[in-house]
Amino acid sequence: MSTKTYTLLRGGEPITITKEEEFFTAIIPDRKAAIELVSHSEVKQMKKVFNNVYKIKTTKGSQSKLMDKIRSNEMTKTIAHHAYSPVGDTTTRYYITDKIIINFQKRTSKTKVNAIFEKHGLQFLKEYTGRDLGYLVQVTKSSGMNPVKLSNVLIEYPEVVAAEPNLVNRFMNFYTPKDGHFKRQWHLHSKDDIQLVANASVNATKAWDITKGSRKVVVAVIDDGFDMEHRDLKGDGKKIVHPRDFKDGDLDPSPTKKHDDYHGTPCAGVAIGEENDYGIVGVAPNCSFMPIRFDLAADDDLLWEIFNYAGKHADVISCSWGPVPVYAPLSKLLKDKFTELTLKGGPRKKGCVICFAAGNYNAPLYDSNNRDFHWFHPSYNQIFKTPGPIINGNCVHPDVIAVSASTSLGKKAAYSNWGKEISMVAPSNNWHPLDPQKFVPGRGIWTSDNENVGTGFTANNKYTGDFGGTSSATPLLAGIAALVISVDPSLTAKEVRKIMESTTDKIEDKDVDIVLGHKKGTYKNGHSEWFGHGKVNAAKAVAKAKKLKEAKKKKDKETSTPKLISAKAITKGIYIITAMVNPKGKERGNETVALLNATNESVNFKNWKLTDGKRKKHELNFTLKAGEIKTLTLGSKFILTNTGGSILLENPDKVVVHQVKYTKKDASKEGWTIKF
Repeated sequence: MSTKTYTLLRGGEPITITKEEEFFTAIIPDRKAAIELVSHSEVKQMKKVFNNVYKIKTTKGSQSKLMDKIRSNEMTKTIAHHAYSPVGDTTTRYYITDKIIINFQKRTSKTKVNAIFEKHGLQFLKEYTGRDLGYLVQVTKSSGMNPVKLSNVLIEYPEVVAAEPNLVNRFMNFYTPKDGHFKRQWHLHSKDDIQLVANASVNATKAWDITKGSRKVVVAVIDDGFDMEHRDLKGDGKKIVHPRDFKDGDLDPSPTKKHDDYHGTPCAGVAIGEENDYGIVGVAPNCSFMPIRFDLAADDDLLWEIFNYAGKHADVISCSWGPVPVYAPLSKLLKDKFTELTLKGGPRKKGCVICFAAGNYNAPLYDSNNRDFHWFHPSYNQIFKTPGPIINGNCVHPDVIAVSASTSLGKKAAYSNWGKEISMVAPSNNWHPLDPQKFVPGRGIWTSDNENVGTGFTANNKYTGDFGGTSSATPLLAGIAALVISVDPSLTAKEVRKIMESTTDKIEDKDVDIVLGHKKGTYKNGHSEWFGHGKVNAAKAVAKAKKLKEAKKKKDKETSTPKLISAKAITKGIYIITAMVNPKGKERGNETVALLNATNESVNFKNWKLTDGKRKKHELNFTLKAGEIKTLTLGSKFILTNTGGSILLENPDKVVVHQVKYTKKDASKEGWTIKF
């Protein structure tokens, strides 16, 4: 019997999926309903994946029976939906909620939208701002089908651009916990030493000769929790702006011992740790810090909310988390949001620089032909296999800076994910991707740690030297982006990226990958699948930003000089305002005429002339700025008689731009100036 397949729409692309045989999701309204559900003998495992959405693992062959029980029990109001996997890929699993995200053509009337919602029993929840008309709706019992099936019905409407189930996204911190200050921070400044080479760092100290950052530039770190009392994150002068906790729904993104969420603190330290003669220092110590906490599980709607919030206030966004190596494309909602934020997000409206960690599984970011990829899961301490295509939706987005990791020896970090989508590499630690107990050379990263809350990386210590992964590389690169913006706040996000990519160090690694056996550490057309455009260099990046700013300033100064209007184009706006026709003393050669440029720009008077309307003339050759007055002495060839006459101003085309007349009476007063 063939397995029935369905189509899941994700990021505008169809994915052929099939129902999971043992797993499904349950949306549980309260604790009583949860207790009732777990009491069923068919339930083998129940685990919260996001908010009130739980994944349920059943005993073999009992899934359908249990789902029917849940759906028929009106008392608990628990909603059950199948979990799905791409055909042929049992590693990737999609957990759906009871919601759908729908985008309509921009000119679709509210009446039409409402009619579609009512026809399919869809409850309106919220409207999204963006390129298309976007809505979050809830599937109800009246809808008659689950979100996956209903999305396929909705997409058939000509007014609908996209209809995608609101999936639960689950992420992993990209690090390997270990149990266990400026001079130890080799990633900022390095020299030849044991397991260390001089070119391994980002050369931060030379960058600091130009800038250590600006309080006006905001770096948002989105992660699981931050020690808000840490001296290097909240010291004297350190500016914390717009903090937010999307887990607890408040403004305090501190970690808790219960959740052991200690990953955000070291990430933040790498990016913006304060310079205070104590502990460690971040690469952008003078920049402002925007901590955003969530618990690394979010549906598409919550992710949109998180980035929408961050994008209003942050110049740079650092994300040291992402999916394991499965087929995890972005929703259209998030795709559009990343594009929007990169173009016009942030307080400067110049775009947010969005940085994502590539990941720590030595995996490709995108491989549509993958059939058998093995990777180590640190939480389960075992090796998994992904049999189907792999995609990291965050990192393959063209506007996202995907960050891989290099080592203290200037080599590829053995665990670092790779691919054509890598933008740049930044230094971090090293470990074996399949067996963390095996030795591979490379130093760890020194940064801030949680002393009082959670396990941390080094127990009972505010600092650790055991941090690493692309989790560390990403905030390091994000901090350098903040330095570049500090040099020139007029830069767009795309210009910042271009400056950083163009000033990288083209490090090479000609060794064979210790697991996969390939060589991707050299460059083709300026790009390496291991290192992207190269290792980020803070000193070179800020120096180029400064040079470009100075060149721009010089050019602006040159172009700000009033533009000379073509003489032939002027037929009005220039006036003869005064003349002295009877000067004291010797009359000949001392007459004067004053001209006013009443246009908005400078005018070149070359080949213009003053005449008496007959034979006398006076050639002009000077520039008059907007609003400026110039008095001319006419000389002996152009005598203004005391009996009265005319003065005409002609442009090179012999067009009279202005003409005045004076009488014998006007000229009778010796030495007086006539005003016209």
